[in-house]
Amino acid sequence: MKTRLFTVLLICFFANFLSAQTLVKPAEIKTSLIADYLRGKGYTIVEQQETYVKIANKEKAVLFMDIDSQKKYINMNVNVLLKEGADKDKIDNLLLGINSLAMVKAGYLPNQNSISFQYFFWITNGFTLETLEDAVAEFFLYQGDAYSLDKEKIFSYK
Repeated sequence: MKTRLFTVLLICFFANFLSAQTLVKPAEIKTSLIADYLRGKGYTIVEQQETYVKIANKEKAVLFMDIDSQKKYINMNVNVLLKEGADKDKIDNLLLGINSLAMVKAGYLPNQNSISFQYFFWITNGFTLETLEDAVAEFFLYQGDAYSLDKEKIFSYK
């Protein structure tokens, strides 16, 4: 009986050890670490530089991940173009709806005629790659939710 209990406890210990998440400290963060991890999770790395990574999901939605120079956060962002001549009131109404979503914040960029989506993933005290992956997946979901709020069809999906 004791041997079985010991064997079960030993198996549980090793299973927990092998599946444990590792804390990544801000000093260790590099775009190559992010890119390699997300590539292994099925994301496409569109572009990779020293300060940012551009990724795409399976639906070809794009996301930029910029690492803060002081390594306090990762800024997830994307700019989505609007149709030419989109009415300012319609843009404002859409922004109100998007900004009511819990995660992403949006702003209008008149010089680009686009709406910018942003989320700040804080890394000041460390993070796990698994939580970063969850944040990326959530960003894409909220971006999709924002598209569904576009009842006036002012986004340009070129």
